[in-house]
Amino acid sequence: MPRLLLINPSNAHKGLGNAEATSWPPLNLSYVAAATPGHYQIELIDENIEPFAYREADIVGITAYTASVFRGYQIARIYRDRGIPTVMGGIHVSMLPDEALRYCDTVVVGEAESVWPRVLADFEAGRLGKLYKGGWESLENLPTPRRDLLRNDIYRWGSLQTSRGCPMDCIFCSVTAFNGRRFRRRPLESVVGELEGIPQRMVMLTDDNIIGFGREDRDWAFAFFSRILERGIRKHFFAQASIQFGEDPDLIRIAAQAGLRIVFVGMESINADTLRAYNKSLNLQRLHQNRYRELIAAIRRGGIAFHGAFVLGGDEDGPDVFDQTLQFVRSSHIDVLQLTKPTPLPGTRLWEQLRRDGRILQENFPEAWDDYRLTKLAFQPAQMSIDDVYEGFTYLRQRYYGAWETVKRTLNTLWTTRNPVAAAMAYGFNASYHSAFRNSEHYRLFGRRDLDGKFRRA
Repeated sequence: MPRLLLINPSNAHKGLGNAEATSWPPLNLSYVAAATPGHYQIELIDENIEPFAYREADIVGITAYTASVFRGYQIARIYRDRGIPTVMGGIHVSMLPDEALRYCDTVVVGEAESVWPRVLADFEAGRLGKLYKGGWESLENLPTPRRDLLRNDIYRWGSLQTSRGCPMDCIFCSVTAFNGRRFRRRPLESVVGELEGIPQRMVMLTDDNIIGFGREDRDWAFAFFSRILERGIRKHFFAQASIQFGEDPDLIRIAAQAGLRIVFVGMESINADTLRAYNKSLNLQRLHQNRYRELIAAIRRGGIAFHGAFVLGGDEDGPDVFDQTLQFVRSSHIDVLQLTKPTPLPGTRLWEQLRRDGRILQENFPEAWDDYRLTKLAFQPAQMSIDDVYEGFTYLRQRYYGAWETVKRTLNTLWTTRNPVAAAMAYGFNASYHSAFRNSEHYRLFGRRDLDGKFRRA
């Protein structure tokens, strides 16, 4: 019986939060395991929750995001040096397969499920190739991921995927670079049946946008949450959606009743020039209509906490963006705040633009990929120095995570949503981000400076 080892490497910095609060099971490897013929013995290691230790294997599969790919290459070399075939897949190596082939034997470009049985057949026949290309097939017959291989006793969250892809075209997003502008839904009954088998009470809906991109997709989402209620499935959900979610009160109502407790929305910026540069046309339209606060309020009044994500430090941003964002977050009562920097991930238009302009800060790849973790600046901004950006992030975080601010915010979440679980989840996410900030290079370098004079508006 051949032994297959599947590995999800981790970036050592974990800049966006701690594993206990923010790690969910890696569905990508669970799907690969599900596509593996039954005569294989499979083990799965997720470095986000357990340290890697060498295990015997006949073939090794490794997935990686850009921020963890260097660690993936290190692990691949351990096995490659022992003559054990190593296969790598995921977004990063799909964008840069030639780079990956310097560190592993085989690269799978694109979605692996359709091509994985052929990879293993070629391995068994002694003719394993260098490059395999998976197609973007219908999700009608997607196998059920092998959750039995996961450390379900450690993960606080379960993971469920109802769709893949995004037709939007944000310049910094690798989802479009990987999938093209495709959006595919899974059959409703298959999704609900899989949900019933997830052991965790809290479930992350991993779709880039649970409500989709049109009336038909919203109807699917409404049917999904309705079916959860009909079947008496009792879970608490975290999902991602566009700001358009706030425009559909019926969908908000049914989602909250079904257990949606917190929704992550990519706000990105309150600067119209920045939204235009990011190609966030949907957000830009709502900003021009002055509807941001209205839509956030509609979601919160419906019983769902609002997790707002902002990408600050782009070329159109000046030092005033940090206080402007802070004041907006306070006045709109955003329950959870995620702050990241524009990160030029390979394959994106931002990557191509910044490389063409010669503004990438570190190019000693693959080691430098460790810095592409969304919390470290990887390029020289147009209007600010690098220290300006780091100081601005420190200023905003210190004030958002202040003790009294946290008490007021948590009480407001509870009062507005009328949902203790939503308030507790929001507090937990903020606590995780706060902990990551307190352990960050930003805090060590700038945390004791008086930044009010530089960033606070009169």
